[in-house]
Amino acid sequence: TAELSTEQNCNMIDGVPNNTPIQPTPPELDAKPLDKVKEPKKRRKGRELER
Repeated sequence: TAELSTEQNCNMIDGVPNNTPIQPTPPELDAKPLDKVKEPKKRRKGRELER
């Protein structure tokens, strides 16, 4: 019953109070690597191939 009074959500009664402060995540984990996108090649038009 002690947990019932400290829990914020009654559906999460598992022995761990879920109203404890969240641990801060290191900034390295939050930073996502930039996507490496290649520029598309310029396509030749049909007339340029004939010359």
